[in-house]
Amino acid sequence: MDIFLLLFALLLLIFGMLFGIYFFYAVFLSKNFQYPPAFPSFGNMRKQALLEAETFLSSADKSLKVIDLGCGIGGLLVPLAKKFPNCQFVGYDWDFFVVKIARWRCRKLKNVSIVHANFLQADLSSYDLILGFLGVKASQDLSLILQEKFKPKAKLISLAFEVPGLKYDKVIDATSYGMPLKVYVYHNGNNL
Repeated sequence: MDIFLLLFALLLLIFGMLFGIYFFYAVFLSKNFQYPPAFPSFGNMRKQALLEAETFLSSADKSLKVIDLGCGIGGLLVPLAKKFPNCQFVGYDWDFFVVKIARWRCRKLKNVSIVHANFLQADLSSYDLILGFLGVKASQDLSLILQEKFKPKAKLISLAFEVPGLKYDKVIDATSYGMPLKVYVYHNGNNL
């Protein structure tokens, strides 16, 4: 019994050390959290965002293009790509490690591609649906891009962070695990 407890403690120590190394790597690459490290969408916030995206994609009479900015490990992309195989999905993330995990998770999905780059490099003007679980600075940068390159009739679903300068269609209460989170839904018709 003591050997199992010792092995478990050793595994926890190794996991803690690896997480610490990753944390410092992410802080360095994210320019002191201007662009936060990967954090998966979760709880009711994830559920509400998926529901909103599914409603939008279901109502389309053609194949749509979807981009997830800061896609992480594909928490939004994977279920949507499986449910809507006729749509094209692209995920952007700056973090090398989460991109590798996302690519592995999407390896059997022919309608998904994962790009290892900053989303500021993406041409958003061709996408029908934009998803994002960003941070304050990333949301501000996204706002500047969308003021010039927001496809007519396109929709933006932002998890937890309001995108300044854009008028939202609706705000969905997405309280998760006691945290007062929201999902912001924007439609380009309101921002012209």
